[in-house]
Amino acid sequence: MPVSSAPWRLAMFVAGWVPLAAAAAVTETDAFMANVEKGSHGPNLEKGNWVVAPIPVSNPTMGTGLQLATLYLHPSRDGNGGPNPTSGLGAMYTDTDSWVVGAFHQDYLLEDRLRITAAAGTGSLKLKYYGFGGDGFFANNPLDYTIDMAMGFARAQLRLPQSDHWFLGPALIYGDGDVEMEFDQRVGRLPGLSKNIAVGGVGMVLTYDSRDNNYFPTQGINFSASYFDFGEALGSDFDYSKTRLDLSYYTQLLPDLVLATNGAWESTAGRAPFFNQASAGVRGYNRGEYMDDDALTASMEGRYSILPRWVWVGFYDYGWVNDGDEPIFQGKTAHSIGTGLRWQTTPSKPLHIGVDVAFTDDDTVFFIQLGESF
Repeated sequence: MPVSSAPWRLAMFVAGWVPLAAAAAVTETDAFMANVEKGSHGPNLEKGNWVVAPIPVSNPTMGTGLQLATLYLHPSRDGNGGPNPTSGLGAMYTDTDSWVVGAFHQDYLLEDRLRITAAAGTGSLKLKYYGFGGDGFFANNPLDYTIDMAMGFARAQLRLPQSDHWFLGPALIYGDGDVEMEFDQRVGRLPGLSKNIAVGGVGMVLTYDSRDNNYFPTQGINFSASYFDFGEALGSDFDYSKTRLDLSYYTQLLPDLVLATNGAWESTAGRAPFFNQASAGVRGYNRGEYMDDDALTASMEGRYSILPRWVWVGFYDYGWVNDGDEPIFQGKTAHSIGTGLRWQTTPSKPLHIGVDVAFTDDDTVFFIQLGESF
């Protein structure tokens, strides 16, 4: 894995999702863990380097706005081309009046046998409540709600013996803040309901990554498995657990054509808060539209290099959600088909930015994509 998009992805996470990971407790943290793994082979700097980058953001959940990332790529610890520790600050604001500020640090110790990551942030997110299972009254009449929260996250992973790609270790997440539901949209003169909440969890994370390139993989496998337990012992107001499995496979069909596939499953058990139910995550939908106890998503994406530094993408997503009492394939479904055009931001590394469009049963949604979806 000669290059890595970790600094950019980590900055995006800190700027846009750190507090939501605590409030929506670990749905986004799983993505964060996978992104951290992308830092296993950084740019191998022998001197420190500062990077400042404005990053546009646009998606159905957060709205449209701008992220600002400030990164410091530390010199490699061994001086022999090892991975570079990275520190960063991030900020985000969107047209929904959502905002976030945060910071992170990732480090590689003991000759890259130990990887440590920590992040913290605070912010206010304006989201929508669609009920459970993708149907019911709120599916067509969503309620606005606001999450004001601060959070912290830490993870340490050890390389497994006799392995180049497997890492295993514990993780901790904690968040505290307020959730306000705005009922007055549906019932006149009824005030909003506000509640202070705390979410704390401890878990284990297993990762495997054999991709040939972490910006734009053409072959290999990326796998992650995580289990988190949330309970009173860590100060949580909710007693539940969350499990997630994520597997991506990449193969080069032609010199300029890559087929990427992904499957993701997550499940909650116990008294999970409404904002942290499992989510299908189908592109073109608000994250909260399809949530329940269990969720499964399958994605297929073709990536065709049409010109130097230009890539055309076509994708198809299909997702299921269910309440856990029945098989997942008997649950509510959502799907989308879409396309996009990406531009390589630098000649030396295939980190892309572009505009995608997703067509769902009811809508056509445009959004900005930095890097690949998986």
